[in-house]
Amino acid sequence: MIKFTKYIGFICVLTLFLHNCKLPVYSLKPGGKSNQEIPGKTIQVNFFENRSSLASSSSSILLTEGLRDVVLTQSKKELVTENGEWMIDGAITDYRITPISIQAGTDVAAQNRLTMTVSISWEYTGELSEEQEKNITSEGKETVSAFVDYDSQNDFASIEGELLNELVRQLTQDLYDKVFGGKW
Repeated sequence: MIKFTKYIGFICVLTLFLHNCKLPVYSLKPGGKSNQEIPGKTIQVNFFENRSSLASSSSSILLTEGLRDVVLTQSKKELVTENGEWMIDGAITDYRITPISIQAGTDVAAQNRLTMTVSISWEYTGELSEEQEKNITSEGKETVSAFVDYDSQNDFASIEGELLNELVRQLTQDLYDKVFGGKW
């Protein structure tokens, strides 16, 4: 009887605790602010050119493939190489390292910041209903930046790949949201 009472008390406390806690809410909606489906059937993500003199040669490839992966995982659209209803173009326009935390009494930075800036343009060439025309930005241009801080004692060449992966993760989600976030 005592064990049974302990279990009931534990269940009551657990229920009360879970009832008062707000758990994170995740959604698998198609994109944007409502459950409205992104129009069209195909998306074309063209190669993002590297226009920055400092970015590594792999940064364009990683960014392009990263955005293609996000499009495939977060939309129900087919990714195509030509004649897509959604056409996405872009370029890496800036890639720089800046000191952010100077050590006291010296001119040496304790931390550096790697920043990547990307310009993107998109256009939807398919047909839109009157309702969709109100909610969808069918063409546009944006510039998006992301940064990662790292310890200046680390050899940049040995950690650049890891830093670049984090930048690509941030940027691809931001780019997807700029294109498909719209007003919906």
